[in-house]
Amino acid sequence: MNRRSGLTLLELSLAMGLLAVVSIQIVGAMNSAAKKTDAEIERTHVESQARFVLRKIGFAIMGSHPDSLVPDTNSPLATTSIRYQVSLGVTDGEMVWSEPEKVALEEAVRQVYWSDNPDADEERRIVWTSLVAPYLEGEIPNGMDDNGNGLIDEKGLSFTIDRNAIRMSLTLERRLDSGELQQSTVTNTVTCRNTIGGWREAE
Repeated sequence: MNRRSGLTLLELSLAMGLLAVVSIQIVGAMNSAAKKTDAEIERTHVESQARFVLRKIGFAIMGSHPDSLVPDTNSPLATTSIRYQVSLGVTDGEMVWSEPEKVALEEAVRQVYWSDNPDADEERRIVWTSLVAPYLEGEIPNGMDDNGNGLIDEKGLSFTIDRNAIRMSLTLERRLDSGELQQSTVTNTVTCRNTIGGWREAE
């Protein structure tokens, strides 16, 4: 009696079909993991940029005199721009102050920029980011305090002033190829360090 050797055509077809199914599952799992990794990388990138920009804003305004701040409205009112003057040191016993500087949100192009001599012919602007969300994370334009921080309909960049303390909030966002919207919100408070003596408005 002869013993059968090898695989029949049916067995070979079943084995190949099973291998194809397993391969598809493996590829699907790898693609899913890759998408999750890409999304996490993008989320980290947006968060890092938000923190970087907010640090730049803080460093820019912490050397200012609180009386130089424009607008000078206090919390609970918020503004999307802040104008200030910083100390340049002391000359002949008098404090020397810079020309006006400004950090602001330009909503139409979703940019945060810094400028010196704002609104003057010689104004110079530097864009710090172009990823600003229309509104702070959790806020929608409905005349209500949606994110529970005491302010209404805050834009993607928001300043509130409490005497010599400035609270800054920033939401950046980027839409992935998958359609998912990645957002990151950072908040910080800085204090105007030059609180005494010698400030005068630039002429």
